[in-house]
Amino acid sequence: MGRRIRGKDFYIHPRMERNLGVKLLPVFIFLIAMGLRAQDTAAVAEELLSPAAAATLNTAALDSFCRNNGIDISREDCPELYAEVFRWYHTCYRYGGSGDKGIDCSGFVNMLYEKVYGKKIPRASYLIYEKCKPLSKKEEMQEGDFVFFKIRKKRISHVGIYLQKNKFAHATTQSGVIISDLDETYYRKYFFKAGRLD
Repeated sequence: MGRRIRGKDFYIHPRMERNLGVKLLPVFIFLIAMGLRAQDTAAVAEELLSPAAAATLNTAALDSFCRNNGIDISREDCPELYAEVFRWYHTCYRYGGSGDKGIDCSGFVNMLYEKVYGKKIPRASYLIYEKCKPLSKKEEMQEGDFVFFKIRKKRISHVGIYLQKNKFAHATTQSGVIISDLDETYYRKYFFKAGRLD
């Protein structure tokens, strides 16, 4: 049957409706894998499942998300960072945006730093860099550091948040919020420096 949840239409098979609970866990993980945004999946969970089942779903979906992106969340100091990246994953790009209808790279790292670390940072990527201590080597990077890129006219024009194992989260014009690898050809070409907030 059709269900409208938070302004979005979802099709839920009647048999699924009769068996709501943790049995639906693989279904929601499948939806994540197929590209449904984490916000939408969480909305479905909250609407259809009990609080305990929804919590189980979100934990399992986060673990699956991290594994699929080569991230070991169990060894990290700040799981809240990964939970926020997961929640915003595949949110579309919008220049100057800072909400779930669209967000740009500096808006994304701004939101992460305020929610996860309780710190406010400048809105523009080059201004964020001015507040950072530059790191001379990639090997020095730690979870929560910034990664800066000079893509346009040899100036800092893109920023992301470093996670682990060369992975970083950022908002891209083509794919919205994603996780990428610094060793990918494109990012290796335009990478400028990493920085740590003073």
